[in-house]
Amino acid sequence: MDLSRSTFEELRRLIHRLCGIVITDDKEYLVRHRLEPLVTSSGCRDFEQFREKLASREGVLLQEAIIEAITTQETSFFRDGHPFEALRRRVLPELVQSSQTMNAGTARTKIRFWSSGAATGQEPYSLAILICECLATQRQGGIGLSDFSILATDISANALANASAAKYSRRDMDRGLSPGQVQAFFEQHGDRWALKSPARQIVEFRRINLMQTFTGLGTFHVILCRNVLIYFDEENRRRICEQFYAMLAEGGWLLLGSAENLYGINNSFLSLRFGDTILFRKS
Repeated sequence: MDLSRSTFEELRRLIHRLCGIVITDDKEYLVRHRLEPLVTSSGCRDFEQFREKLASREGVLLQEAIIEAITTQETSFFRDGHPFEALRRRVLPELVQSSQTMNAGTARTKIRFWSSGAATGQEPYSLAILICECLATQRQGGIGLSDFSILATDISANALANASAAKYSRRDMDRGLSPGQVQAFFEQHGDRWALKSPARQIVEFRRINLMQTFTGLGTFHVILCRNVLIYFDEENRRRICEQFYAMLAEGGWLLLGSAENLYGINNSFLSLRFGDTILFRKS
């Protein structure tokens, strides 16, 4: 199906406005591949007619479908491995120790994580499994799973629905989970594996568009925004990271993807290397 240059330009401007994703000049094939099924299902014969429909009153109803079609939902359990080792060995012990000190003799404040760009849920559930494992193997001075909370957000309603269901295929299970973790944290239902409680209970899912203001979500001790900022332009990366900084507790941590950094974007964070992982910290 042909996609004219003028229609491509209009579509990529619309995509940027809706969800912040930057479609570069060489990604015309991506727009065609992702949106062509939507063009057909919306009853249009080609992209030109689809463009006309977007400009009509019906176009508003197609915007959510465009977001769903264009966003990437690639993820896996314990993706990349080493960031979770940094959390296990450096971040979590320090957070627990700090919580014990600050909350001695008072009502305990939850240790809050935010998985931004959670897609189908593997990242926040990996965090929940990691916390369960750490609590099971180390004496934590009375701190239990109920002292943790994980907020998981994404722009895709379909991805969040799948994440909330917490049921995964055999292929999903083979990507990042050990046999011991599968046995301890999942139960098989037919050809799917469902995450068991209590790990599942500390994760809350909400739909958030990072193009909008999100500081109302509150304060967090750890924010994960991995492999998300690469899709935004510099202005929006700067705006998003400024909000992250404001939302982190003193000494809080920000984890980005392996190909992402804050150089030239935000100088307020301290960068610390732990193994193969760069951690950004609010000083």
